[in-house]
Amino acid sequence: MTGNPPGFSGRAVDFGPFRPVSAMIEEQTDRGPERPAVTYDGRTLTYRQLDDLVNGLAARLAEHGVTRGDVVAVLLVNSLELPVTYLALMKLGAAFVPLDPSWPRERIRGTLEVLPDGPILCAGDGALPQESRQRAVTVDIDGIVPTARRPAIGIDPDDLVYGYFTSGTTGTPKCAMNRHRGLTNRFRFMTRYFAATGDDVVLQNSRHTSDSAIWQLFWPLTMGGRTVLPVQGEFLNLRHTIDLIAQYGITTADFVSSVFNGLVAIVDGDETALGGLSSLRRLVVGSEAVNPQAVHRLMTLLPGLSVTNGYGPTEASIGMVFHPVSAADGDRIPLGRPIDNCYAVVVDDDLRPLPPGATGEIVIGGACLGAGYLGDPEATARAFVRNPYPEAIPGDRLYLTGDLGHLDDEGRLFFSGRKDFQVKIHGVRIELGEIEAAAQRCPGVRQAEVLVAEQAGTKVLALFASGGGLTKAALSEELRRTLPRTSMPRYFFLLQEMPLHDNGKVDRGRLQEILDGRLAEDTALLAESTPTASLADQVLRAMRSALGWPGLTAGMHFAESGGDSIQALSVVHMITAESGVRVDVKDLYDHPTADALTRLIERRRRDGAAVEEESVLMARDAAVPEGEPIRRVTRSGRLRTVLVTGATGFVGSRLVHELLTRTGLRVRCLVRAPGGDATARVVTALAERGLWERRFADRLEGFAGDLASPGLGLDTRTWEHLARTCDLVLHNGAMVNFLFDYRAHRQANVRGTIELLRLAMAYRPVPLHYVSTLAALQEEAFHRGERVPEDCDPSLARTPAGGYSRSKWIAERHLAEARRRGALITVLRLGEVMPSADNGYPNQLALTHLLLSAFLRLGVRPDVSARSDYTPVDYVASRVAAAVCDDEVWGRNLHVFRAESVCFDDVLVRAGAAIAPIPCGDFVTLVRETGRASADRELTTLASLLPAMRDEDELRRAFSRLLTDNPALFRKDECHRLEQRWRLDDGTLDGPIAAYHARLASRDGDALAANRVPTG
Repeated sequence: MTGNPPGFSGRAVDFGPFRPVSAMIEEQTDRGPERPAVTYDGRTLTYRQLDDLVNGLAARLAEHGVTRGDVVAVLLVNSLELPVTYLALMKLGAAFVPLDPSWPRERIRGTLEVLPDGPILCAGDGALPQESRQRAVTVDIDGIVPTARRPAIGIDPDDLVYGYFTSGTTGTPKCAMNRHRGLTNRFRFMTRYFAATGDDVVLQNSRHTSDSAIWQLFWPLTMGGRTVLPVQGEFLNLRHTIDLIAQYGITTADFVSSVFNGLVAIVDGDETALGGLSSLRRLVVGSEAVNPQAVHRLMTLLPGLSVTNGYGPTEASIGMVFHPVSAADGDRIPLGRPIDNCYAVVVDDDLRPLPPGATGEIVIGGACLGAGYLGDPEATARAFVRNPYPEAIPGDRLYLTGDLGHLDDEGRLFFSGRKDFQVKIHGVRIELGEIEAAAQRCPGVRQAEVLVAEQAGTKVLALFASGGGLTKAALSEELRRTLPRTSMPRYFFLLQEMPLHDNGKVDRGRLQEILDGRLAEDTALLAESTPTASLADQVLRAMRSALGWPGLTAGMHFAESGGDSIQALSVVHMITAESGVRVDVKDLYDHPTADALTRLIERRRRDGAAVEEESVLMARDAAVPEGEPIRRVTRSGRLRTVLVTGATGFVGSRLVHELLTRTGLRVRCLVRAPGGDATARVVTALAERGLWERRFADRLEGFAGDLASPGLGLDTRTWEHLARTCDLVLHNGAMVNFLFDYRAHRQANVRGTIELLRLAMAYRPVPLHYVSTLAALQEEAFHRGERVPEDCDPSLARTPAGGYSRSKWIAERHLAEARRRGALITVLRLGEVMPSADNGYPNQLALTHLLLSAFLRLGVRPDVSARSDYTPVDYVASRVAAAVCDDEVWGRNLHVFRAESVCFDDVLVRAGAAIAPIPCGDFVTLVRETGRASADRELTTLASLLPAMRDEDELRRAFSRLLTDNPALFRKDECHRLEQRWRLDDGTLDGPIAAYHARLASRDGDALAANRVPTG
């Protein structure tokens, strides 16, 4: 940031005199004592009630000897007792340490051994080890004697406020202690950052043993808001979470990234579920890498929602790096910048600051810094080091996070991975050393090593144990008594001896080979499983697929078999889709075996709880509902203003540029604009492609909307303004995801088209030009035996195979019916749209781009010919713009594609690239393995789209059908006549192909340079 030395990020902000959090809450109590403060399970405490209960419990705890500086164990779950207990300890100047009664008895015993002797605050002593039960102090909200007398204890900024347990590399849990200074600074920053006004309702949807729960519980209370606690055990029931948000008007919440992804999957396409989130104004997402697509999608579905990416270790006051996500982030969302009075620097192994762009360890300091690990000075000294640059970062110590990353020129942090063996799996920090130490304590185990692997799209743990007389069952049972379920290994490998290097150290490379072999076997077995009509087999197959474990049986417990919350989401989504019966995560946890869940689904089927099948939705969407207002459009009147959808996309930005360049029309654009400035978003999209010119400014205007939302996401005034003032609607926008089915595309592509038709008909009926795809008639073309003419009736055509193509086909059927009833509809079906000669900018969603990019990057291609048209995007834009201006084609269908059949395996060779043919099976394997190893988004996406057959002949046939040879299947007579009238020729492909190759080569060269490991 400005004013920092190169490589440093952070800034100082003066918040005024220090006030502890408890004092800030007392001030709010005095200002509004009858306001609701805390709600749990239908019961609410006002600020006065909360404060009196806290004071009463503090007085009682003082009688038990709790005093300033003490560290006190709190063995409670979500309840009204939880915030009351924490606040009582804060007021006494004591630090609280949350424990979980559901932990294994041995883990509770281990954590209590780390803590000082003293009272253990709990609901009952049943979860305590026998030797600790005499220390139990029962907390019951109804047994506290409330009082208005507050403890008169002074709190200093450096006093301890709380501690949370993380794993320890020695097998002993570490308790990271934090100070009042850091907590107060975090809360004051949040109030400024969120511009909070005191009307916030915050959902405490992090587990109470996660430090994120602290801000969710108490930040809203420091500025007059309200906190809502869910019932224990409902954290992962996302539908229950949605219901809570709707019930209490939650404005603010925090989600672990993987759980957030599950939330988006539920509400996307489910209007009722999405409506339950309508009160949300802000979300914080973090704890692990965010999924950019999920974040951007939810911000599109809820245009008023702001999403913040949060980062920071438990050792640094909850989290100390924030980033407000915006559409400009694209697929690379930063961790962000340090919050007020906090600092970050990226260093090499000698703690020397690295310049922006260079990857090293992220080191943090400032007000957020904690006090270290309770009772473990050695671990504290390793992680909290002397500050070698006090002129840039205040304070005498810094914390080594163990995270790798880099800073950009703007002072924003980007995450690159972990430096050590500590890993995060679904937001839970796990030390592999703790698992190894626990395993080595088991009878018969001489040595243990733990590896992490990717299986079924998630991280799993594999334990290698050497010794005599070991069994998997005995070892697993022993570990369950000492480890949290999140730390339980999925795979157990029992060895007589560990493989060793010559230096006597364990050969982890050999262990990895063993693990890879097992993973490959499991993947092959899962791939061989085929869909079946049997419900029982469907349920079991879904569990096996999510767990990546083909040996799972119908009677095995899902969670005890290593299943976690994210895998549970995968299971219920798969079962819901296949069975047609709604199933959620709570159902799976209540019925944790395949047998039990099958019986539940069978009962629901008998009760008629089935979900609509895709075919049912398609049948219902087959024609325009009778109530749709269709009126005959006249051709009279001057064309002055055009409304364009999809203006920020690959084709849409070109259409806008063409209209602004070649015509005098005013262009209004309906775009998704999470930040609110729709015009700026269109300008940015044009500028990124080199298409923006200042002279366009007075004829371009953006409007924030969403095709997937009712009424296009427009308020009444904006809807009426567009309906009254636009002379033609050019509908180019669409959701495109070749991995999704029709239901996923339906809302944006079908319902959105109907909404635009309604807008075109609303006042003075105007023409609607619909940009479709030749793929909507692809199945018809394959079976017709002759090239399909432009006037082909979609209602008589065969159903397309893919979800996107089906949605465009259904939308065309709507429009064909509207045309028969008098609407003036022009349909423009596009072929394979490719980059243009002027910038080579690709359509990153296109299969052709994914293929050609992979060909160039890998230097190989499948040994089979795949043909299609190669239609530059400016070629398309010129013809669509002509169709807008030429009323002779209004009301007709045009096939817009370049009528030369092109062999795509030779495209880049024409530009001078060296690309060798290899067998199709080898190409599939190479794409998948390279994508997995590099985590490259394009390669992993392509891998999911490639055929999965094993037989080479079948693969060759499948590859030959990956692309559609549109020139051989479709006619373009009407489009050809338009081209003749407007003197539009085909031109040559040499320029477009050369520009595309140059862009791909430049991009891939930069990527290789960025990932190259320095030598010497």
